Amino acid sequence: MSRLVNNLSGSRLGVVLKALGKAAKSLECYFAVLLIFYESVFHWLITGKYGEHLILKMLFGLFFGYIIGMIVNLIGGLPAKITGLVITIVVMAFFIAHTVYYGVFATHMSLTGSLHTADQALDFTDVIASELKADWWKLLIMLIPLFVYIFVVWRRSDFKRHNWKGFLMNGAALVVIFMTMRFSVAASDDGLYSPYKLMQNYQSVDMSVRKLGILETLYLELFNGDSKGKVNFQSEGDNPLYVDGTDPFGDPIDTTEDPNATTEEVTTEEVTTEEVTTEEPTTEVVIDTSPNVLDIDFDKLIAEEDDSDIIALHEYIKTVTPTNKNEYTGMFKDYNLIFVVAEGFDGFMIDQYRTPTLYKMSHQGFHFKNFYTPLWYGSTLGGEYADLTGLMPMNGGYLSMYRCGVRENDMLFTLSQQLLREGYKVTGYHDNDYTYYDRDISHPNMGYSWYGVGNGYEPERYEDGDQLWPQSDLRMIQTTFDEYAKDQPFHTYYLTVSGHVMYNFGGNAMASRHSDIVENLDYSETTKAYIACQYELELAMTELENRLEAAGIADNTLIVLCADHVPYDNKEVVDELAGRVLDDTFEWYQNTLIIYSPSMEEHVEVSKYCSSLDILPTVLNLMGLPYDSRMMVGQDILSDSPALIVFNDRSFITDYCMYNANNGEVTNLTMREVSEEYIDSMCVMVSNKFNMAQSIVDTNYYSVIDQAVYGNGVNEHNER
Repeated sequence: MSRLVNNLSGSRLGVVLKALGKAAKSLECYFAVLLIFYESVFHWLITGKYGEHLILKMLFGLFFGYIIGMIVNLIGGLPAKITGLVITIVVMAFFIAHTVYYGVFATHMSLTGSLHTADQALDFTDVIASELKADWWKLLIMLIPLFVYIFVVWRRSDFKRHNWKGFLMNGAALVVIFMTMRFSVAASDDGLYSPYKLMQNYQSVDMSVRKLGILETLYLELFNGDSKGKVNFQSEGDNPLYVDGTDPFGDPIDTTEDPNATTEEVTTEEVTTEEVTTEEPTTEVVIDTSPNVLDIDFDKLIAEEDDSDIIALHEYIKTVTPTNKNEYTGMFKDYNLIFVVAEGFDGFMIDQYRTPTLYKMSHQGFHFKNFYTPLWYGSTLGGEYADLTGLMPMNGGYLSMYRCGVRENDMLFTLSQQLLREGYKVTGYHDNDYTYYDRDISHPNMGYSWYGVGNGYEPERYEDGDQLWPQSDLRMIQTTFDEYAKDQPFHTYYLTVSGHVMYNFGGNAMASRHSDIVENLDYSETTKAYIACQYELELAMTELENRLEAAGIADNTLIVLCADHVPYDNKEVVDELAGRVLDDTFEWYQNTLIIYSPSMEEHVEVSKYCSSLDILPTVLNLMGLPYDSRMMVGQDILSDSPALIVFNDRSFITDYCMYNANNGEVTNLTMREVSEEYIDSMCVMVSNKFNMAQSIVDTNYYSVIDQAVYGNGVNEHNER
C-alpha cells in the first residue's frame, strides 16, 4: 500500500497537480484535467495500473470536462464559483462512491441500479464504515482536487463569461476533441468486447468500466442502458465447441464417431443378440437419452412473430445444442422439495466434526467436487436469481429479479411454477424483511406464497423489543415446518440470513450466540465469527432433517442447498478457511452444492465443472419435470454435455481450460493446449449466452413459449 501511495504522490501525481494549477484560469481545462485525474486514479487504485484503453478514457474525460467548463463559464461570477465547487464535490463523491462500492461488493457500481436500492444501503453501514476505515488513504487521494479548487481555482480564476470569440474557440476545440474521440473509438474495434462494440451494445457495467471508464459508462447507462432492438447473436458454427472441423486442440474431428454420443445408451439389437444361457434372463434397462426439450415449432413461431427481438431469440435458441436426459432423469419424481439459498455460505467452512449434517448432506448425496458460485451483480438478489432461474442477471442497470416481478414476466421454468403445475403446495420463507429487494413483488410472481418479517413471520427479539440481527435460521425452520409439511407434495423455499455480514462478536447476534464453538480455533476473529454465524445454518439443517424423519417423509423429500454468493467483502476469511491464498478470478468462487435425500443408498461423485446457473436444470431433470434446456444458460450437471461455467466478467471454465477475460490468460486443464480458435469460439458462445439471458427478461420471452406449448396467454402487461 505504501508503495502505491508513494507512486501516486511522486512524479505522476506531481505532473497532475501542476496541470491543475496551470489550468486554474481556464475552467474548461480545469474540469477536463479533473475528470482525467479521477478516471486515472480510480483505475490505479482498483487494479494497480491504469487499465485498458487509457488514452480513450482520457479523451472521454477531456470531452465531458470541456462541456462542464463551458456550462460553468456561461453562468459567470460568484454563482459560477459556487457551481464549480459543487460540481467538484459531486464528481469527487461519485468517484469515492465507486471506489467504496467496489471495495465492498467486488463489482462496479451502476448508478441506476444503486438508486433503486438506495433505501437499503443503510443495512450495509457497518460494512461501508469498515471499508472507509481500511481504505482511508485512497479517500485522501480523492480529496486532492477539492483542495486544489478551494486554494487555487477559486482564487486565481476570475470566472468571467467568455465573449463570443471565446465561446467560438472553445466550441471549435470541443468539436476537434469529439472527432478525435470518435476516431479513437472506431479504431478500437479490435475484438468481441472492444470499446466500439460495448458502446453499440452496452450490457455490462463491469466490462464497460474496465474498458471505457466510469464517465462513458455513466453516459451509456443513462442514455443507452435500457434501449431496445439490440439483440444480436453471433454465429457459433454447426457445433459451438468446435471450429472449422477441428477439436479444441486444433486437430481434425473424427467424423466416424459422434462427439456428443452417450455411452449409456443400450439398443434393442444389443440386448437381443446376447448369447442364450441356462441362467435366468435379466432385463436390460434402456436409458432414455433423448434431448430435454419442449415440442416447439420455431419456424412457425418465427413466421407469426412481429417483434424482431423475439425473432432473434427464436432463431438463436433453435440452434443451441440441448442437453440429454440420463440415468438420473426422474430419480426424485413426485418428491417433496426443500430448496435453501444460504446467505454468504462458503463450502470451505464445512467440517466433518463441527458441521456433521452439512458434511453428510454434501458427501452422501451428490458430491460436486468442482462447483462454483460466481459473483453476480445485485449482491444476494443477483445470486438468488441465478440459483432460481438458470440465467445470469443483468450486469448493471436494472435488477433482473425485480424487473421480472414488476413487469409480471412469465417465470415458466422456475421450480415454483413447474411444481404448481404439478399440484404442489408452494411456499417461501425469509427470516428478514419480506419486502427487501422488492421480493414481495418478484417472489409471488414466481408463484411463491411469500412470508417474511412483516408478512406472517414473527422475528426473534431482544428483551427491549429490538429485532436480533441477523435472525436465526434454526428458528425459521422451527416456526414454519408445520405450516407446509402436512400438505404433500410440497415445495418450500428458504432464504436464510444468519450468515450475513458483519462477521464479529459485537454486532452479529448469531456469531455471538455460537462463540463457544470457535473460541479454541486457530483463526482470526473475523473468520471465527464467520464460522460461528454459519453454524446456525448447520443447526437449521439438522433441525430440518430431524423434523422430516419425525414426520415420516424424509425418504420422500429432496433437499437442495446452495449459496447466494461467496463472502465477497471477506476474501481473507475464505483464504484462511481454504488454507491458502485463492486467486480472485476462479478459485475464490469454488463452493459446495448440496443435492441430497435420505433415500439415497449411495452417494454420487461428480467431477464435472459446474456452477450456480446449473442448479435449476439439474433439479428439473432429477424431478422429471418438462423443460427446454436450450432456454437456460445453465445446464443439467448430470447430463453428457460439455462443461461450461461463465463468470460476470466473461471469464469461463470448460472441460479443457480456464479463460481469464481480463487479461486473456488461458490455463489448460489437460496435458494439451487448446487452440486460439477454440477460445474465440467459446468467447462468442459466452457472449451469446449473456445476450440470451438479458433478452429473455427484456422481451418476456417465456410468455411466448408458455403460450406456444401450454396455451397460456402472453402477458399483455409486459412492454414488449
